[in-house]
Amino acid sequence: MDRIYFRIFEKAKPLLKKGHRKDFLSHTEWVVKSMQLLLKKEKGDESILIPAAILHDVGWAKVPEKLQTARDKNSQKKALELHLKYGSLMAKKILTDLAYPENKIRKIVSVILSHKFKNPHDQNKRLLIDADGLSDVFKEPFYQDVKQYKTTAKQNYDIRKKNKFYTLTAKTIFNRQLVDRKKEIGNLQN
Repeated sequence: MDRIYFRIFEKAKPLLKKGHRKDFLSHTEWVVKSMQLLLKKEKGDESILIPAAILHDVGWAKVPEKLQTARDKNSQKKALELHLKYGSLMAKKILTDLAYPENKIRKIVSVILSHKFKNPHDQNKRLLIDADGLSDVFKEPFYQDVKQYKTTAKQNYDIRKKNKFYTLTAKTIFNRQLVDRKKEIGNLQN
C-alpha cells in the first residue's frame, strides 16, 4: 500500500473501531483488498478509489449504537443516511488534514456519498459499490458476519448470493468465492 494510503488508513482506524454494526476495521481491509483486485482488470482511478475504500464507512463512528443495531427498516434507513452524511464530512477532514489534492477530495467524497445507491453512472462509484459487496464473500469476512449478525452460514450465504455487481470482474470473483462458501457450508452440515 502506498505511503499516503497507509496514512489515510491510520487516521481511519480509530473511527472504524467505533462502529457497532460490524467489525468495520476488518471490513475495510477487505474492501481495500477487493478494490485492488478490481483495479487489476477494471478502469478506475486508484487515487480516488483506494482512499474511498478506506474511508467509505468511517461515518458509522458517529451513528448512535441504538440506530446501528436497530432491526426496524426506518431506523436502519436513518442509520445508513447518517453514516453517509457523517462519513463524507469525516473523509473530507482526514484528507484535507493530510494535504490530499482538493480536486481528488471532492471526487472521493462524491464516491463515498453514493456507495449505497443503485445504478450510479460513474465508473468509480460503481467500483466502490462492487468492492463493498465483494468484500463480504471472502472466507474470513463471511464467517465474521455469521458471528456478528448471529446467523448461520447458510443464512448468510442466502443473503450474499443476492448481491448484484456492475463489473464482470466483480461478478467472476464473487461467483468463485460463493462456490467455495457453498462447499464449506455443505461440509459443515455433514
